[in-house]
Amino acid sequence: MITQKSKVKGAFSFYCLLLIAYCLLSSVVFAGEKTITLTDAWQSAISTYETLMLSQEDVYQSEKGIDKAISQILPTLTADANYTKYSESKKNLQPDNSTSYDIKLSQSLYSGGKEWSLWRQAKKKTESSKHSLEATREGIMLNVSQAYYLVLKAEKIVDIKEASLRRVKEQRRVATTRFQVGEVTKAIVLRAEADAAGAEAELANAKKDLLVAKDKLARLIVVSEEFKVVDPNIQAIPDANLDKFISLSLEKRQDYIQSKLDEEVADEGITYAWGNFLPSLKLEGVYSKREQDTKTAFFNDESMYAGITFTYPLFEGGLRKAEIDEAKSKKRQAEFKKMGKRKDIELEVREAFHNLEAFGSVIESNKRQVSFAEENYTMVFKQFTYGLSTNVDVIDANTILVSSQSNLINATYDFQMAILELKKKVGILLEDMMPTMK
Repeated sequence: MITQKSKVKGAFSFYCLLLIAYCLLSSVVFAGEKTITLTDAWQSAISTYETLMLSQEDVYQSEKGIDKAISQILPTLTADANYTKYSESKKNLQPDNSTSYDIKLSQSLYSGGKEWSLWRQAKKKTESSKHSLEATREGIMLNVSQAYYLVLKAEKIVDIKEASLRRVKEQRRVATTRFQVGEVTKAIVLRAEADAAGAEAELANAKKDLLVAKDKLARLIVVSEEFKVVDPNIQAIPDANLDKFISLSLEKRQDYIQSKLDEEVADEGITYAWGNFLPSLKLEGVYSKREQDTKTAFFNDESMYAGITFTYPLFEGGLRKAEIDEAKSKKRQAEFKKMGKRKDIELEVREAFHNLEAFGSVIESNKRQVSFAEENYTMVFKQFTYGLSTNVDVIDANTILVSSQSNLINATYDFQMAILELKKKVGILLEDMMPTMK
């Protein structure tokens, strides 16, 4: 016979097993969820994103361009071999067969400076590619930051919508209770039901937006498992005025440095084109060995000679003139691009600076708005509970509260993004963030 004490012990043991199973299940769930900080996201994207890989290949190819340019300066050594079988019907006029071997050493002594100009262009293009790589890194960091803050925004919006749904359900409960005692009409209850359904739909959309935002971030940082993000530390605001930011951007912006290098490359293009008008001087040395069966008169089986070739172009149909004009046009293009880039950078820095100032003041206004909206909703809902306000007043108060909370969340994270964007426009984002990534 099972006693009451045995039943209690059995129930206690069963609850303990359930508790242990719940803890194990929770640990499995949370163990599979990865926590990613903003710094982690930067590091992951920089090490895996395809755009950066493409820029790295550009740097590699430009470095190979230097090797190609050096090959134009160094001597060349070539070997040729030839075997000839002659017709047997003409033996009285020619040998049976012959074999020849030639080794030629060729060294350009002077070619109007073209080979050195080509080498300098290759070096500048490599340097430009490296600056492009740094600019790509900065762009990836900014894109990842935008995606990261979108996830944070979406999470906060989901929290806001969930809180709104709880308030709407409480409003529905109060409306139903008052209807049951005859204080309000059925229309009030139906309106509350409709508001609850609308709040559920808004929450579903918010959760969908959160999933989309996380998918976009996962694409940038190449993460396949479930993850969560955490609020990063507040970014430090650069301590400088607008004029200082503008002058600093002209020193730090990778794309502006590239435009200056492009101008230098174009200038070297003119030097290269002028080289076509100058004479060239080449040194050649040849060793030749021949074998022939049967040997004929004046046959020389081995020879060695050296010579210097002097070449001066007299007329080529206007090609050199066209090339020099084209090179000068490219130089003017590079100057115009650099001038335009300078103006664009100044405009971008001004816009980013003013955005940062605006978001700073907007946040304070939104904080006051949220405080007033929360107090207003609490007061209006209490009045509705006691029949001193209408359901429309409660709905309006809840709408204002949700809107003000959403505005504050957006402004808070937009302010953080504005700091990063200003650093990006000035060209110091990578420089400032790299210490945190080590």
